Amino acid sequence: MLDVRRSLGQYSTPIKTAHYMVKRLLSFFSSTENLRILDPAVGDGVFIQSLLDYGVSPTEIQAFDIDPDVVENSASIPCTVFQQDFLTNAQHVELARAIQSVESGESGESGESGDFGEFDAIIGNPPYKSKRESDYIRQNRHRLEQQFQEIGIQNMYSMFIVHAIRRLREGGILCFIVQDSFLTNVYYKNFRRFLLENCLIHEITLAPRRLFHQRDADVRTAILILEKCTGMDKGDVRASHVMKLVDRLTDETEYENPPESKVQHIAQKAFLEMEQHNFFINVPEPIIGIILAADKQLGDVVEGGTGISTGHDARFLRKVIGGNPEWVPFYKNGGFKDAWYYETPYQIRRDWQTPSRQYKDFLARNSDFYFREGITCSSMGIEFSAAYLPPGCLFGVNANFFCESRNQLFYVLGFLNSLLAKYLVRAVYNRTNMVTAGYLKRLPYIEPNMAVKTAVSKLSMSIVHKKRENPSYDFSLLQAKIDTLIFETYSISASDEAHIRQFCSNMFEAL
Repeated sequence: MLDVRRSLGQYSTPIKTAHYMVKRLLSFFSSTENLRILDPAVGDGVFIQSLLDYGVSPTEIQAFDIDPDVVENSASIPCTVFQQDFLTNAQHVELARAIQSVESGESGESGESGDFGEFDAIIGNPPYKSKRESDYIRQNRHRLEQQFQEIGIQNMYSMFIVHAIRRLREGGILCFIVQDSFLTNVYYKNFRRFLLENCLIHEITLAPRRLFHQRDADVRTAILILEKCTGMDKGDVRASHVMKLVDRLTDETEYENPPESKVQHIAQKAFLEMEQHNFFINVPEPIIGIILAADKQLGDVVEGGTGISTGHDARFLRKVIGGNPEWVPFYKNGGFKDAWYYETPYQIRRDWQTPSRQYKDFLARNSDFYFREGITCSSMGIEFSAAYLPPGCLFGVNANFFCESRNQLFYVLGFLNSLLAKYLVRAVYNRTNMVTAGYLKRLPYIEPNMAVKTAVSKLSMSIVHKKRENPSYDFSLLQAKIDTLIFETYSISASDEAHIRQFCSNMFEAL
C-alpha cells in the first residue's frame, strides 16, 4: 500500500498537524452545521476523523481518492469515500450527489456535470509529484495542459489547489498542506499570480522540517490557508489584505503559539509587487524594500550564465591525470566547501566545438566567455557559494559570471559569498535546492563607493590567494570584514543583520 501511495505522491498527514488544520479551517465559520466540506485526496482518512472530532457531521463531508485500494479499505473511515479523480469530471459524480442528497434531505438538483456545487471548505494533503515524476501527468498531459493553462502543470499539488479554488463558493476556505516549492520557484510564478488574483491568503505556515520523516519522506511542506475572493473589483481588497506568514517551525507543538520571531503580518500587495510574485516568509520589510527600490540587479553588472552540458559526462569528462594541453579544467557544480577557490577534479577536451557538432545532447552556451577569468557558483544543495574561475578553463551548467574588470569581478565574488547575498538567494529568491543563474541575476545590486569596492575586492583576492596555497585556510576573519562592508553598503540595520546571521547559521533547518 505504501509503495502505491508513494508512486501517486501521497504521504499520510500526522494527526497533530491535521487537528491544527481542521481547527483553523473551522475558525472561519460560526457553526459546524450546514457546511459542505471536501477532502479530495482522503488517504487514510485523518482529516475526516479530525473533522468529526471537531463536531462536523458525516453528512456534511465529501471524500474522494483516486486510489482504488483506499476506497476498498475505507470501512474505518466514517463517511462514504468515492473513487474519484478530483482533477476530472469523471465517474461517481451523480452517485455521490444522489447519496449526499438522500443523507442531507436536499432535493438533489444538480448543476454543471462534475461539480458537486460550491463547497464551503476544502481540506487535505494533495499528492506531491512533479511532471517529470508523475505517470498521471504524462498519461493525461494534453487534457491537463488545457485545464490548467493559466498556471502550467508543474506539480500535482498546484493543480489540486487551483481546481479546489474553482470548486469553492465565493468566500469559501481552502486549507492544504503541500510541498513548499511553490513559494519561490520560477516555474510557479503563474501559480502564485493565480492565488494573488483569486484569493485572500490568510496563512502560510512552514511546517516542521522533519514532519514526514517518520513516513520515509524528506520533503519540506507548508500549510496554506486561502479564501476564495475573485473579481477585478476586489483587487484592492486582495492587495490590502494582511497575511500571517510563519517561518519554519521546530515541531508540531508550535502550531498554536509559534515563536514571535517567526511570525510576520504583511499586506498581500507585498507579494504582488515582487518581480515574480515570490512568496517570501518572515523576511524583514526593510530588506524587501531594498529589493523593490534597487535601480540595478546583479544581472546588470555581470555577463554569462550556463556553459557546457555534455549530455554524457562519463564520455566527455575525465578526472585530472596530467598536463596534456588538449585537456583543460572543467568547473561544474562546486559545493559549499569550495567557496572562494578550489581546483576542479574534472577535465574536458579543449576542442569543445567538435562534440557540439557531433552530438545533439552536447550543448554549448555562452561560448564567448570560454577560457576567461570569472566566477563559478554552486547550484545544488542547501548552502550557496561562489568561487574564482581561473582563466583557461571551461565550465558547466551552473551559474558562471564575468565582469568588465578584475576589480569588479573580485567585488562581485565577495558580494556573492557575503551573508546578505546568501540570505537573499535562499530566503527570498529560491528556497529549493537548485540555484541557477537566473535567480542570482535578480539579486539587488547597489553600487558601492570606490573605497568599499576596492576593499572588498582586495579581501576577496587575498582569500583566493590563500586558499590556492592552502585549501584548508580559515578565511573567517576576512569573510567577516566583507560581510560588514556589504551590510553597510546595503544599509542593513543591526536587528535585520542579526536576523540574517541567525538564518545563515543554520540554513538547513531554516529552509
